[in-house]
Amino acid sequence: MTELKTAVKISMAQAGELDAELKALLETDEETITINMEDTTYISSVGLRALASAQKKANQTGKELLFTGVRPQILEIFEVTGFAGVFYIV
Repeated sequence: MTELKTAVKISMAQAGELDAELKALLETDEETITINMEDTTYISSVGLRALASAQKKANQTGKELLFTGVRPQILEIFEVTGFAGVFYIV
């Protein structure tokens, strides 16, 4: 299992790097990738798109993304946008 720790703020400036890191991890042989969001206090729509894109790719390739350490304010954003039902949040 591989872990990726997200930035405190995931806005347009960080989303490109996050997207690239997730794509690279999804190209490896790892079956489970943990996305540690314990430090993340803000996520923009571009950040959400990067996570959604990674989840879609994981689903297509039989891999699993596990979201850990999701703060209440980020969880609320996931719930409002409908992603809470798409992401596996532990």
